[in-house]
Amino acid sequence: MKKVAVIDSGSGGLNTLKELFYSTTGCQFLFLADEKNAPYGEKEPCELRKIAASLIDLLNSFFKPDIVVVACNTLTSVAIDFLRAKYPEIVFIGCEPAIMPACRFCDEEDVLLLATPVTIRESSLVKEHPNIRALAIENLPILIDRNLFDLDSLIPYLEENLEGLEPQAIVLGCTHFETIKKQLSSITSAKLFGSSEGICRQLKKYCSDEGGNDCSFMSTGSGDHLPAFFHFLMKND
Repeated sequence: MKKVAVIDSGSGGLNTLKELFYSTTGCQFLFLADEKNAPYGEKEPCELRKIAASLIDLLNSFFKPDIVVVACNTLTSVAIDFLRAKYPEIVFIGCEPAIMPACRFCDEEDVLLLATPVTIRESSLVKEHPNIRALAIENLPILIDRNLFDLDSLIPYLEENLEGLEPQAIVLGCTHFETIKKQLSSITSAKLFGSSEGICRQLKKYCSDEGGNDCSFMSTGSGDHLPAFFHFLMKND
């Protein structure tokens, strides 16, 4: 089995893990929630690279992953090249905003990117598409973590922040935001574009078609959220 670590600062990476777990075979997954350093979205790039290296060193100390899925747009945008250079023995799969599919669907001016401030500022894809609109909704990843099983409570906050924008496509530029697809769809007719499907395609290149999967969870924090994370993974939508 391939040892596959999935890392993120909180519950956002669970959306990616869920897609990977049910779409691939032959993988031993370990989900590492870096709750100690959450949230990532407003940290400086140099700090995020140090955090990323510390997570890989931790994983190497006991898990020794073959593949690391950086299930965070923010961390991918500032650290993926750094990690590939520092740990050449590991395959790194990053998480890029699905801007290109959205721009094929409609004009750039009609695309809205929901992302963290760091992703908006640092992502090369964002820089290549200067005409898209970008929005960082304050504290939204944290609010999703806190309301994982009561996501409808976030609808008024989403309505307030999206009022008057009326995009044709919304790019979910943070893995946390894939958790609230249902809530976003209830308040906008925009087509939603996430990144999990692309990550699945990348991982399948390295995994066999035989055997099952298993999955473990760990946290750099207290671990209080891990039972909820497990139930979220097993929940059928």
